Amino acid sequence: MNYQPLSDNQRRIQINAIQLFEALIDGERRLSAYAGSMVWKASGGKEYLFKLSDRRGYGRSMGLRSAETERIHADFRAGKAREKDRVRNLRARMAEQVRFNRAALIGRVPNVIVALLEKLRQSGFGANNIVVIGTNALYAYEIMAGVFFEEAITATTDVDLLWDTRSRLRLLTQDPVSLLRILQSIDPSFVRMGGEHFRAVNEKGFLVDLIRQMPDPPWKDVPAQLGADTDDLVATDIWNMKWLLSAPRIAQPVIAENGRMTLMPALDPRAFAVFKLWLAESPERNPSKKQRDLAQARALLALLREHLPQYPMDAAALKMFPKDVAERALGLIR
Repeated sequence: MNYQPLSDNQRRIQINAIQLFEALIDGERRLSAYAGSMVWKASGGKEYLFKLSDRRGYGRSMGLRSAETERIHADFRAGKAREKDRVRNLRARMAEQVRFNRAALIGRVPNVIVALLEKLRQSGFGANNIVVIGTNALYAYEIMAGVFFEEAITATTDVDLLWDTRSRLRLLTQDPVSLLRILQSIDPSFVRMGGEHFRAVNEKGFLVDLIRQMPDPPWKDVPAQLGADTDDLVATDIWNMKWLLSAPRIAQPVIAENGRMTLMPALDPRAFAVFKLWLAESPERNPSKKQRDLAQARALLALLREHLPQYPMDAAALKMFPKDVAERALGLIR
C-alpha cells in the first residue's frame, strides 16, 4: 500500500504539534488585529487619537480626546500587550515542540521547503496564491491520515509551486517580494538557472520551480513575477493548470526534518491523485516519470479509501477536470 502507520507515540506527538501550531497561527492572527499603534496628536490646541498603520506615520483620526477615545486607546494597548504575551508563550512552547518532533522522527518535509513556505506565509502568501502541486504535496496528505508514505514515492530534489495569478496578494510586509531573494535568505547558494528563469537551484542541486496557467489568449497581459524585481523567477506556462486552479485547496500543518513547522498549501487530494493518473498516461510526460506518477496516484487513492473517507471519489469531486479525464480516472479506480 506504499505507506505505514505512525507508532502510538509518534501519533500523539504529531497531534500535539498540530494543535500547538494551529494555536500559534490563531495567536498571530489575533495579534495582527493590533497592528500599528495608537498615539495622541495635538492640533489647534486640542488632542486627537490617531491609529497609525505603518512606519511612515500614515493613519487615521479616531476622534477628539474624550472619555470614549481614552477607553479605545487603553483597550488597544491592553489588547496588544495581551496578544503579544500569548504569541510569545506559544512560540516558546513551539520551540520545545520542535525538539519533540525531531526526537520522534515525525519530521518529513525537506527543511528548505518548510523554511520557504513559512517565509511566504509570514509575507502573506496562502493557499489562494501559491500551491504545492508536485511530489512534496504527499507530505501534507500523509499527515492528514497519520501515516508515512514509503520513501520510494516521496523522495525528490525539487518542489513545484503553482502561482494563482488571479488572486490578489495582500502582503503582511512592507518589504518588496522576490521569490529568489526569499530563497537566498534561506540558502545563499540559490541562483536562477540560466535559460530556465522559472527555476532556482542551490549548490546541492535542489530545484524550485514557479509555474502558472498559460494565459488565454497567450498574449494576454498576466503577471509572470511575484514582485517588481526583474531578477526574480519568471513563471513558466503550462496549458492545463486551470484544472488544478479550479480544485479545492487545503492548508495543512506539516513538519520539517528538523522539527520546524509551517502550513503547506496543497490541492484537494482527489485532484492530486487524478492529475497523477492523467500524467501517467499522457504522451507529453517523460516516460521515466510515468511509473512514479502511477505509484503516487495508487498510494494516495488507497490512503483516501482507508483513512480519509471524508474525501469520496466521485464525479462531483472531479468536476474541475474535463469529462473524459474524470471518467477515465473513475474507470481506472473502479
